[in-house]
Formats: sequence, C-alpha cells, structure tokens
Amino acid sequence: MSLRPPSVPDKDTKPAIPARHVVLIVFDGVEAIDIAGPASVFSKAEELRPGSYHLHIASPTGQTVLTNSGLRLADTVAFEQLPMPIDTLIVSGGDEPAVRAAIVEHRVGEWLARRSGSARRVASVCSGAFALAAAGLLDGREATTHWRVCDQLQALRPQVRVQRERIYVRDGPVWTSAGVTTGIELALALVEDDLGHAVAMEIARTLALPLLRGAREPQLSPTLQAQSAASGRMREVVAWIGTHLQEDLSVEAMAGQWGMSPRHFARAFAAEVGHTPARFVEQARVAAAAQLLVQTHWPQDRVASRSGFRSVDALQRAFARQLGLAPQAYRERERRRASPGGAALLPLK
Repeated sequence: MSLRPPSVPDKDTKPAIPARHVVLIVFDGVEAIDIAGPASVFSKAEELRPGSYHLHIASPTGQTVLTNSGLRLADTVAFEQLPMPIDTLIVSGGDEPAVRAAIVEHRVGEWLARRSGSARRVASVCSGAFALAAAGLLDGREATTHWRVCDQLQALRPQVRVQRERIYVRDGPVWTSAGVTTGIELALALVEDDLGHAVAMEIARTLALPLLRGAREPQLSPTLQAQSAASGRMREVVAWIGTHLQEDLSVEAMAGQWGMSPRHFARAFAAEVGHTPARFVEQARVAAAAQLLVQTHWPQDRVASRSGFRSVDALQRAFARQLGLAPQAYRERERRRASPGGAALLPLK
C-alpha cells in the first residue's frame, strides 16, 4: 500500500515554479522541534509538488549539531557551501545560552546580514528571532518570538515592533513565529504563499493538525490557560468541550457525561477553571466562530451551527458579550488586519 499523499486539486494552487532552496539554520543547543516541524512541512510539499523545494540543514561549521534534546544532526551543510541563490532562510531557536553562542561565537547574525539580501525571504522560529535582530533585519518591522522572551527582545532591540499575541508575523520579506510548534504553522504559511491554499491544507491534514490557526491567534490559547490550573479530570473536561461544541453542553449534560451531579460538577468546574461552565462554553464557541469568520466565506448561520450556537441571534449576542462587536464587524476588522500575511480562507464544503 502506498503512503504517498493523494494528489491535490489544481484549482486552488499557483503555477509550477522552479525548485527553491530552503535553508534551515541550526547550531548546538537548537530546539529539535524548530527543525523537525518546518522540515516536515517542506518535505511534504515536495512530495505533493515534486521539484518545488530543495531543503538544506545548515550550520556554521558543517559539523554534527547536538540539539537540546540530545538528538544529533549529522552532515549539516557549512554556511560557505550553501548553494546560490537561497530562496528562504529560516533560523531555528533554542535556549538563551545556545542562541547567544550562535550569535556571538559563530557570528550567525553577521552571516545573516551578509547573505539575507540575496534571499527572497528570511524567517525565524521562536528565539531564532534574536539572530535576525542581531543582523538588523527586524529594525522598524513587526516581529514576534516565544512569549517568554518577547519583553527581552523588545528591550534588546527597541527598533523592533514586538507583537506578543501572535502565532507568526509577516512584515515584507521577513517572517517570524512564536514558540516551538508555531514553526509548523509558519512553514505552512510560507508553502501556501508559494504553492497555494490546497497544498498547505493537504499538508496540514497529512500532519494530523487539529486545526490551522491564523497568524493573529494568541500564543497561549484560552483552552490551554484553562487546563493549566485544573486537575487531571477537569483538564479532560476542558479538552472534551473544545471538540464537542455542537453537542449539548448544558451543566446537566456534561455532569452526566462525567458521572457527577450537576451541582458538584458546576462547583468543581468553576473552582478549578475559573469560570462557570456556561461562560467557558460560550467563550469556546465564540473563539471557534471567530476563527471560522476569518478563515471562511461562510454565512453567519453556518458559522453559528458549526461552532455550537443554535441561531445567528445567539451567535450575535455572544459576540456582543465576549468581544463587544457584531460577528460581521469582527470579520471585516480581522480581514483588514490579516492582509497580506493573514489566515487563509478555507474552501466551502
């Protein structure tokens, strides 16, 4: 049986392009997921559109690189041996000592300053943004990085307009992403920019992503924040709510689902999650509807149904309570903000 991904319809893809050289920059102490995530995306794109990309894993010396998890990357390409022209440069991230050593000892920032001008675009994953900043590539631009070090980046480089609540940021030819797994979403956005939406969505399905977040989604999702303070059982409840928004999520129904009395369930949920069940469910449904409004052309009745609201009126009232504006106003505002590097539109199905 072939494991090759199915072909992707051509109607939503861009014309074939010459193979592009994509370079992932690594160094000792690099975060393994920062490499593996984008590399998987570009390799899947090459499977779907053969001849689209040539991927290179490059390090300052070309020697074996030890990641922060102990994995070894053998036979990396030395900077001076990289092919020309480079289409896309992506700098991976790592912990602070590793990134500092890459910039100071191995002069990655200086190399980027010299070579970035010949690349079509430059990107970073997580704390790789500090290397771009050292090269002066973020001055006067919007950028993001892992939420833990956003303030540090802003203090280090006041010329950068740091965006703390973003999955990834595109400012001209410079792309930056937040922490770790957001490198996958950044890479998908880069592929979509080259090969079209259908290819990006097929890769997302192949990688079994639960959803493809837009660039303006917060780095820390409300669901994750709710789970952080909850016990094991309530963490399961919170996760279950997010995947069952179209079902009956009344206190009585959820209490029965989890073998608790309605009164005990409501008290335990509020104590651990910090919101009543009804308020949390409404927040989750509004968040799902907000994403659909931005990423699709669906009418409001379909958005309401898919996100668990019984009517458009219920959707509109929930938006007014949670966000202070109407669904259509939210859609128009976010579409304006997202251009040109915002969330992709999902096909109507």
